[in-house]
Amino acid sequence: MPKAFVFINSRSNTFELVKALTKVNGVSEAYSSRGTYDAVAMVQAGSVSQVKEIVSKGIRALEDVKSTLTLTIIEPSTTDD
Repeated sequence: MPKAFVFINSRSNTFELVKALTKVNGVSEAYSSRGTYDAVAMVQAGSVSQVKEIVSKGIRALEDVKSTLTLTIIEPSTTDD
């Protein structure tokens, strides 16, 4: 299952943004943060294209979102020794 961290810059109220993020389908976790980005969301979906859609049509569509940076998580392969 593809996962991604989405780092978000907010236009105004970060706490309201985090509340809104938790209501976006596909966002499993959302946190306010300090530093370069105001919030971080964890997105999980059935495919990479679904992750992209959640970010573009769900997260970026929120009124308080100014910009985003998405980091797709690459799961390590496991081997049996």
